[in-house]
Amino acid sequence: MRSVASGLFTVVAMIAVIIAVPSMWVSQRVVSTDGFAASAGDAARDSQVQDYFAEKVAASVEEQTSVPLAGTVVEPLAREYTRSDGFVQDFQEIARQQHDWLFTAPGPETDTHVMDVNVTPMVNRVLASANLPTEVTVDRPIYIGIDQHRLTAGSMESTGRLVSATSWTAVIVAAVAAILALLIANRRSTVLAWLGVGVLLSAAGAFGIAQYIRWLAGDKAADTDEAARRTVEVVADGVSSDLIRTSAIVGAVGVLVIVAGLLLRVVGGRQPRV
Repeated sequence: MRSVASGLFTVVAMIAVIIAVPSMWVSQRVVSTDGFAASAGDAARDSQVQDYFAEKVAASVEEQTSVPLAGTVVEPLAREYTRSDGFVQDFQEIARQQHDWLFTAPGPETDTHVMDVNVTPMVNRVLASANLPTEVTVDRPIYIGIDQHRLTAGSMESTGRLVSATSWTAVIVAAVAAILALLIANRRSTVLAWLGVGVLLSAAGAFGIAQYIRWLAGDKAADTDEAARRTVEVVADGVSSDLIRTSAIVGAVGVLVIVAGLLLRVVGGRQPRV
């Protein structure tokens, strides 16, 4: 009877671990605003993304100020700015706006296929470094619209809530089931080895999700302009690469747990069962 109960708890723990690892990662790195913004830092170092925002900032200066030839004067400064650490910080704020657009239900008058991002801090940072005849700052929001034909505002809201709830539930179930399985097992070394198999399978699942994220990003951004598409793809590459690294670490832990279980089984093979 103990063996049957231990086996059931082991299976439950394995299934929960397989779900917990990728879902918790997605919850912390994609659904979480801070995690999403941190992942976007890689995109800010891509030359196409930098050129895109340099052009947008220079154009915004020309449109929003009364200084003659301001856009022409500012454009080289904008390009220099987009290759600085300051741009990485500001771009992460843009990523937060993108996250809000995806994970928050839109208002009644929101264009659900156009992502409006506020670039006022970028514009003012560039203006502060410009040698203009008079000091110029912009005190009203400047938005640039990015068409998202295959994405809609708020489209990830329900998915985000589901992933967060699932991840924590899976972690708790995995921990409780694994502890119970080990406590009542006749052969704890065998249970340990099978739990390691579950961890290894969770790593494989995480790797598969990383590949899916890359494909999904490319598919959803296929109809956007080149720079916007490249931005989405670079962010997705950064996110998926981090998940691949995580899956490799988790996979290594799974292998170690399996080996530990097998070694304990060999060492204790001639001893009375506990």
